[in-house]
Amino acid sequence: MDAPWLLHETEHVFASAMRRTGLAMAGTIVALFGWAGAGYAETKLTVVADEWPPFSGKTLKNGGISLDVISAVLIRAGYDVSTEVLPWARIMDGSRKGEYDIVGSLFFDEEIATYMTYGEPFFSTDIKFVRKKGAAHTVSDLDSLRPYTIAVGDGFLYEENFDRADFLQKVVVTTTLQAVQMVAYDRVDLTLDSEDVVKYAVQFGDPSLADRIEVMPNILTSHDIHMAVRNTLPEKDKVIADFNNALADMRADGSLAAVLSAHDID
Repeated sequence: MDAPWLLHETEHVFASAMRRTGLAMAGTIVALFGWAGAGYAETKLTVVADEWPPFSGKTLKNGGISLDVISAVLIRAGYDVSTEVLPWARIMDGSRKGEYDIVGSLFFDEEIATYMTYGEPFFSTDIKFVRKKGAAHTVSDLDSLRPYTIAVGDGFLYEENFDRADFLQKVVVTTTLQAVQMVAYDRVDLTLDSEDVVKYAVQFGDPSLADRIEVMPNILTSHDIHMAVRNTLPEKDKVIADFNNALADMRADGSLAAVLSAHDID
């Protein structure tokens, strides 16, 4: 029987670090929703995320799922928004220094929560293992991973117990695509990531991998995707409240689903 940290896929509902978006994007979103808010452009907010397709990326439509949703919600709430994709280390340093107002494409992290306030989640994603197609590798708990070499992203967060398991044979790589390629060509036994990220990496990074690898059915954990506002922003509480309220409205009227549908989410 699977250990509590490894959840079966059927127990979850599959839901759901970027290119600058300017006034053209804002106008498109306002036109889509037919409403710009009485306080539109009253406060300008800078939203950043790291290169993490399909959630955020410089070449993705409207900056990816995360930036597109965050921008749409904040514009609906009456804010002017600029977005940018930056390296993760620069984002964390700049957020602490007050250079950026909002960070997107976030899992909940206790350390980040000490200097930023999280908004309500707008997407959920499942973390799963990937093996070479036809391989007999099985995963039931942390101890079952001992025989395997596992490619992990440099600085990536997966699941708390897995992240702390320094007894595992972890091989550090720079990207999810590199990790999946290493599995496909027998450089390592396993890798893991958000199922959405793995699918995107294969589809757009190296389609030939689709016949060489398989995403294993078990779920390590599920993570909600958030945005967070720096605690030093004077209007922080109002921004969080406005975001959460506008997000709830967009869920109710279907406009959130319309934004997500533009990103071909299964």
